[in-house]
Amino acid sequence: MSDYYKQTKQETIIYTIVWFVIFLAPLSEFVVNYNPEHPIWIKNGLLDTWVHLLFFFVVFLIHNHILAPMLVKQKKVTKYIASCVVVIALFQTGQCMHKPGHNPMPQSPQPTSVIDMEPPPPNGRPPIHKHDITMFILVIMMLGANLGVKTYCQSEEENNRLAKLKEQSLKQELDYLRYQINPHFIMNTLNNIHALVDIDPEQAKDSIVDLSRMMRYLLYESDNCCVSLHIAIPFLQKYVNLMKLRYSDQVTVNLDLPKVEPNEVVIAPLLFIPFVENAFKHGVAYDKPSVIDIGIKKQGNRLLFHCHNTKNDVKHEFGGVGLNNTAKRLELIYGNDYSLDIKDSETDYDVLLNLPERCRDDFNNTEDSMTK
Repeated sequence: MSDYYKQTKQETIIYTIVWFVIFLAPLSEFVVNYNPEHPIWIKNGLLDTWVHLLFFFVVFLIHNHILAPMLVKQKKVTKYIASCVVVIALFQTGQCMHKPGHNPMPQSPQPTSVIDMEPPPPNGRPPIHKHDITMFILVIMMLGANLGVKTYCQSEEENNRLAKLKEQSLKQELDYLRYQINPHFIMNTLNNIHALVDIDPEQAKDSIVDLSRMMRYLLYESDNCCVSLHIAIPFLQKYVNLMKLRYSDQVTVNLDLPKVEPNEVVIAPLLFIPFVENAFKHGVAYDKPSVIDIGIKKQGNRLLFHCHNTKNDVKHEFGGVGLNNTAKRLELIYGNDYSLDIKDSETDYDVLLNLPERCRDDFNNTEDSMTK
């Protein structure tokens, strides 16, 4: 049997249990009605019942493995209906030819059997009566139940497959977006240190050490879907300190960062960096004082990130690769459970990001590399 017609393990378990119970059920009546004076006819009644159940079982196998997949998987409605009509017609013919009472009964007192016996018809042919109607209704109900179970299991299997594909696609897209951010960040940071080498070599050395610790964060932490805010805050502080090296005292940077316990708050890695980078890139004027305010605070079970900066006189388009990627990451990770409010005026640029205090993805505890 090809993979196309294979049923799920869940279906197999359901069908095995149901048919096991069905074939064992007549034994209870056999035990209750057992008569030592007529053991043969009681036994024949049990065997007769099993023969009729065997008809149902054969029809079930044909429907389950051939007809139902024709409708559920191939969507061939007309072919399915026509095939079912043929199978049911053959089933009814077999039931009519082997219905209880078709064979003559003994002249001795009639024992109670699993299925009540009837005298044979005078013309030798089984008439159509309530037994045939009952069998027809039962086989229709059996096929309907089988089709319902198969449709449900197929739907669950399809949903699981789509969920796995969505999860895989989400991870690949997040990785792609993160890899776009990292080279952008490293390029800007190296330019900052390069500008510092001739001005203050010792400070440049210290900055290289800080950068190496930040690279450790990028290497070991940013591969996770989520990281502890306890780890992300030192990274953000070092990033701001490196960015400040390029600018004079006319640039005022105010940091308001909370103290949080490890794993108390969990966020996506590098989530705030593009906003801070944007503030330094477009909010610093060399000929007049500039201000950058960065703040993070908890509010109930929410986390608020605020970044405000004055704007320089250079005409440019705010945003860029970093912010666009961040917007996509927010949607992928948090769905509708976040808000991003950006106000862009002639003199100021203001960002307010509202997040849940934990990612939707499971957070894997890692070593706090930033404190080493």
